[in-house]
This record gives sequence, structure tokens and C-alpha cells, in this order.
Amino acid sequence: MKKLIENLKKKWLIDTSKTAILILILFAIFIGINVLVQKLDLQDIDVTKNKLFTLSEASINQAKAVNEEIKIYLIGLGEGNSLEDIVKQYTKQNSKITYELIEDIQDRVDLKSKYGITEETQVIILESKSKNKILTIDDLYTYDYTNYTQIDVTEEKITNAIVDLSIVEKPKLYFLMGHNEYGINTDMTMLKAYLENEVNEIETLDLLVTGKIPEDIKLLVIASPQKDLLDTELEIITNYINNGGKILWLNDPTFTGKSLPNFEKLSGLFGAKFEDGIILEQDASKMALQSPNYIIPNIASTKATEDIATDGGILLINASKIIIEDEEILNELNISKEEILTTGDTALFRKDATNTSTSKISSDEQGSFTIGVKLTKTIEDKEAILYMLSNNFFTVDYPITIGSSQTYPIMFYNNKDYILNTIAELTNREDTISIRKDTGIITYTATEAQDRIIKVVISVFPALIIIVGIAIWIIRRRKK
Repeated sequence: MKKLIENLKKKWLIDTSKTAILILILFAIFIGINVLVQKLDLQDIDVTKNKLFTLSEASINQAKAVNEEIKIYLIGLGEGNSLEDIVKQYTKQNSKITYELIEDIQDRVDLKSKYGITEETQVIILESKSKNKILTIDDLYTYDYTNYTQIDVTEEKITNAIVDLSIVEKPKLYFLMGHNEYGINTDMTMLKAYLENEVNEIETLDLLVTGKIPEDIKLLVIASPQKDLLDTELEIITNYINNGGKILWLNDPTFTGKSLPNFEKLSGLFGAKFEDGIILEQDASKMALQSPNYIIPNIASTKATEDIATDGGILLINASKIIIEDEEILNELNISKEEILTTGDTALFRKDATNTSTSKISSDEQGSFTIGVKLTKTIEDKEAILYMLSNNFFTVDYPITIGSSQTYPIMFYNNKDYILNTIAELTNREDTISIRKDTGIITYTATEAQDRIIKVVISVFPALIIIVGIAIWIIRRRKK
């Protein structure tokens, strides 16, 4: 027995001491490396698919373009928070952007008094010489109740706040009303929110009230009118066109058989018109969910679409077609055209809405059709632009059911980026053209049975691993 105890003291204690020393050395090396990395402040390596933890190219470009001092205050968030990591990335792009972490607002009585901040407040404040922007924690997230998804919009909010502080003038978009159009405040609220996030000002325009097009307009948006323009309204918009105005016209088919002659005169100024009907794709690679009316159009590469065309495209639902005059007439009207969206060669165009067949019927027209076109009209020394898109449904707030869940058409493929980029191009805001990264986070709630399984995995498995480890150690000791 004494011999056994002596052996344990000599061998086991020596081995254990060596092991303990080795562990301490490795721990010291680990701490040293971490301190060194923190001092070097190296750029994080983001291996996530959508680069969730690093700035997008669009945000980097916006940060680099800032030419005035912007100070970002992180108040009440605590040291080492994820927001600080994000804000640091902006400061690395431009020395004019700086930040300060304020854990206790009592240390900055000036800010507390200026913004009415309490000790419990958690906010981000961005300041330039003349303006400021306040973001709460709630502003950094939105929630999609159709598929129970929480969406992180932190980067988008901070970038747009920086742009908002540094931009001289926000583009002002006016949505025409008074003709049973889709309402920007009722039917396209998601689009409105996205546009405001991109630093645009949104207004509605009733020409019978104003009697004119406002001078500060950057773009007039027409969204599927159901009633015709009055002659007075047509004259006002015609004058706007003759002065180099820009129009984005989104139009869904109605199948009502009603004509809107003054609206047709308006599009006729550019040598084009919408045809009432629906496009059905026959090529399986050009449709989604095996539905011929869910079409994936061909996309020409432009400033607004160059990335979208190579990254999944867009998805339109119940699109119609656009008829454009031949080149000779367009030349007479001093119009140049740029076809942006077209269908496949085997697509069908159907005017008979009562026939739900997915195959060709005798009255269908087959071929490649124009869905989106940019028409530029030269008038003396001015250029007016009409961008026609024969689909509006993909921008509205009406959810689509897919299986057991719902989603909005604007969230399909790159639909959101396409409409935002198109508007950015038309308002000379190429700086905001990009593919915005998807930061959706699925919120999952376990069932009671699943919850029990999770608890077993968390508690039992580690215990089993420890027991097996001890058993193996005992067996090996006995073999010695």
C-alpha cells in the first residue's frame, strides 16, 4: 500500500503538474493573441453567405463619399456590443466619420439635455454640423408577420442616416392620385417605407387640387389608374413632359374593357401604350411555382439592373405587354427606346380573362413581348423620360400564399432591388443602386415535445460524454 501511494505521489503528481503548467502556458498564449488582435483592430472575416457582419459595397461607397464631419454616439449599449463593431467599420472607411461609446449618459449632460435622454435609453445618435438623426433599437429591426421572420436592417438604417445627414437635397417623388390608382399610403406602404429608407421624400399629387406639377418634383409615379385623366390634367402633365419631366408608369391589366383615351394620349407622346391582357409563359425556366402567370423575364443590363440580371432576376405576377411604335415613327417623335424586360419567345398573350387554361388557345398571341421599356424623348434641349412597366402587383401589399405560408411579391427574387434601383436611376441617385443583402433571421418556436428533446440533448449528452471519458481513463490506468 505504501509503495502504491509513493508511486502515485511521484508519477501522478509530476504528470499532473506538467499538464497544469502546459494548460497555463496555452491559456496565456490565447490571452496574448486576443490582446494583440484587439490592439491591431484587424478587419473581421465574414464567412456568412450574405455577409451579415460586414458592410456591403453600397454602404462602403456611401461612407467613403462623406465629405463633412459626422459623429456617431452609441448611448446606453454597453462596451463590446455588436453595434460598436458595425459602426467601427464605417469609421475605417472615412476618417470624417467618428464614434463615441457612452455607457452612462450622466457623463454627457449636454447630450442628455439636448435629446431628452434618460438613464435607461438605448439609442444611436448621428450628428453633422447642421443636422442630426436618432435611431432607437426598435428601428434596427422589422418583422414580417407572413412568415414569422425578424429582419435586421441595422446597416441599412445607419447607412441611410449617414446619407441623410450628408445629402444636400432629397429626391422628391410624387404619386399621382384621383384616378383610382394604387395608393402609396394604402396599397404600397412597404414600397413607401423602402423608398424613405433610401432617403427619398414621398408625396401624393392631386392635379385638380394643385393645378400644376410641383417645381421640386424629381419623378412622377403613375400606379395603375382605373379612371381617365381630365383634359386639364393631361395638359398639365404634357407641359411637365415638354419641360424634361420624368415618369415611372406601373400598370396592371384590368380586363374591364374600358378605354382611357387621355392616358393613351399621354403614353402616345412617347410612341407606346399598354395592352390589356395577361402574359403566360410556356418555358418552365421562365416561370415560378409552375404557374405560367408567375413569369421570370429576361433583363437587359443597365445601371439599375446589371447586378440583378446575373443574380436571380425578378418575378412578376399577371404582367401585361407594351406595344411600341416602329423605329421610323419613334425617330419622327425624337424618341429612343431601351427595352429592359422581355419575355421568352414562346410566351403567350391572352386577352380572354375567362379562360384559365395554361395551354395555348386559338385567340392567344405567341412570341416575345416587351414588359418594361425606357423611352427618352428629346424636346429641343431637354430630355423627357417615360419608364413603362406592365406590372404593378409586384409592388403592392397583397400577400401571396405559397404552401402553408404567405409572402409579399415585393420580396420575391430581386423585386425590391429592381424597383428601388429603377427609381434611383430615374432620380439620378446611382449611389443607391445595389443588391441589398438579405438579413432575415427566422424566428423558430419549438413545440412542447421538441422542447423536451432539446433539453435532453443539452443535459444528458454532456453527462454521458463525461461518464464515458472517466470510464476510458480508469480502463487505461488499469492497463498500466
